[in-house]
Amino acid sequence: MMRFLIFQGFMLLFVSFVYAQPSHVKTTSFTNKQLALNYLNEVHELKKSASWPHIKPDLYLRNLRRNIEDPDFLFAGRNTNFCSYAALGYVLLKEDPLGYVQFMVDLYQNGKASYRNTDFTPSKGIKETAGQLIYEGELDRNEADQVLFFTLADHFKGYLNILNRNYSPGDEQKIWASTNLSKFNRMLRAMFKMEIHSKGGDLVRPKVKNLSAFLNEKLSKGNVFLYLNNTVLHRKFHHKTKKRIPTHYVVLLGITEANNAATITFWDAGYKTRKTINMHTLRWILYGISWSENKDKH
Repeated sequence: MMRFLIFQGFMLLFVSFVYAQPSHVKTTSFTNKQLALNYLNEVHELKKSASWPHIKPDLYLRNLRRNIEDPDFLFAGRNTNFCSYAALGYVLLKEDPLGYVQFMVDLYQNGKASYRNTDFTPSKGIKETAGQLIYEGELDRNEADQVLFFTLADHFKGYLNILNRNYSPGDEQKIWASTNLSKFNRMLRAMFKMEIHSKGGDLVRPKVKNLSAFLNEKLSKGNVFLYLNNTVLHRKFHHKTKKRIPTHYVVLLGITEANNAATITFWDAGYKTRKTINMHTLRWILYGISWSENKDKH
């Protein structure tokens, strides 16, 4: 009995310590994940939202919990242009799972929400569409992911959206949902408490002498995103993607080089993949590198 009381007291002190930490103290990823799960346990259930008529609250909460427990399975759909939002969401789940889940619950309950200094008020068109996707594989059932991807695509715009700013059914597969590199970097700067840097562009490849060493150095400081022509690495096709243009974003997890070939490990919209590729080919398909440096490390 005495041991049980001592253990219980220790756990109460631990929880009090975690919640008492000032916002600038960086907790472990395990603690962040547990706080997010505790928050979901407190929410317990959601009432049907008038803002998202086709989103089922029980499936929404189940999707949020699965994302917190295993971010690797965040899936962008078979043929959507949601890969950039998935890459952002994957790192968001790693870096700030509690902030993510609070934002998503608020967004569902109120039809709008803020994350950091950005206010999101999704349009009526996407609110009526979310929850009704079909033929997109697991994304059809992942209703929280639909809400996140549609909300990000509706809010952030780039020059590709000049002729298509307002959502119409099916636009998740069209240029409405596409993301050029400057828009992607703007999204990262809005959503993360990190310094974001970038090389390359939509038409100009990054000039880096020792690419693998450069990428490893950036990985040692934070997250690295690659902007690619997806003809070699991507598992699905973006409407005849053999055009010589960048269309896809992945999160780089590791890279080694030997005999003029690179073995890269990357997260790609629902999958962790390891692939060996000729260095010349890697440079040919790589158009942009974006990386973060956590401000807490400075």
